[in-house]
Amino acid sequence: MNSDQPAFRDHQHTLQVHVRRLSTDRHLVTVVGDLDLHTASHLADALQPLVLTGGHRVLLDLSDVAFLDSTGLTCLIAVYRTARSTGARLALIAPSERVRRMLALTGTDQVLHSYATLDAVPD
Repeated sequence: MNSDQPAFRDHQHTLQVHVRRLSTDRHLVTVVGDLDLHTASHLADALQPLVLTGGHRVLLDLSDVAFLDSTGLTCLIAVYRTARSTGARLALIAPSERVRRMLALTGTDQVLHSYATLDAVPD
């Protein structure tokens, strides 16, 4: 083994999703970890019931998302489409640099609204 190359890192696919009700029609969903092929369904399972109710606002805190792949991005888009069809609203809060980069590269940042802080989200 060449000692100049980094050792293989066992990449654990972990994602923590915390849902907190801020008011009767507003939820904060905090996501921590990697949003990828192995974890996107976990996030979708948490978000879909929230956006199926019209008029709800779901605020998705992505500040602690370390990695986002195409499956994670597809999950966000699917949830956005569901929200749009039911009248719910989805907003991203403080996406990490990696998430912002992926959103910009794919043009998704033009569709999914992003805010620097929770307080910056309009009522």
